[in-house]
Amino acid sequence: MAHTLRSILQRKKDVIGAIKELTHGLGAHRAMDCTTSPIARQQACQSVRQWGKVCYVGWNGTVTLDVPNDLLLRQVTLMGSWTFSKAGQYEYARFVADRGIDVDALFTDRWLLEQADEAYKDFDKQTGGKGVILPNG
Repeated sequence: MAHTLRSILQRKKDVIGAIKELTHGLGAHRAMDCTTSPIARQQACQSVRQWGKVCYVGWNGTVTLDVPNDLLLRQVTLMGSWTFSKAGQYEYARFVADRGIDVDALFTDRWLLEQADEAYKDFDKQTGGKGVILPNG
């Protein structure tokens, strides 16, 4: 699974194509977007298979969808949540651990705890990717 994740991240220009290639043209069963990026949210809907499920997690952001093609004709279920419950967080952590997914590969920016002020200023710009603040360096 970690190899699969890396191959998708390396093909950022065609995320949907990479997912379809890895799923024999069908698309993913489920997709989740936590970025609030309009493009990522659109790609999440377009990358799932017929009867697929998509969840948007996060407070801000917008998305433009071709509703008939992205949702209705493929019977895609779209859900939203502003956060995860403790049980949900545990379930996703277990999923990642069981499959050996390299979560570190998802982060584009890293800061030390002492750099938190700088990190939050960068977060507010919403121009980066996924960031993490490392408490112990």
